Amino acid sequence: MSNLSLRIMELLGMSLGVDKEYFRELFEGNESVMRLNYYPPCKNPDLALGTGPHCDPTSLTILHQDQVEGLQVLVDGTWHSVVPKEDAFVVNIGDTFMVGFIYF
Repeated sequence: MSNLSLRIMELLGMSLGVDKEYFRELFEGNESVMRLNYYPPCKNPDLALGTGPHCDPTSLTILHQDQVEGLQVLVDGTWHSVVPKEDAFVVNIGDTFMVGFIYF
């Protein structure tokens, strides 16, 4: 995951027009946090609570979903469901990186 996140940082740097090594060097050697949430299938999903609406405070979140749906993203004021794909990761740019993005 560390190698994947550093490669994603290179791509983000390139998209911002900075040297591809800029963000790799900035984040290389930093700590990673791993959090595991398990939400078993629920007979009454309308009664279940997940983590609730929030912003990711980190620079980058790499998420592997199982087949239990429930992840949503807020785009232009509307919540959209993210359909799980078995062989894919969801990559979210967190608040810490967005501060740097606004700076550039």
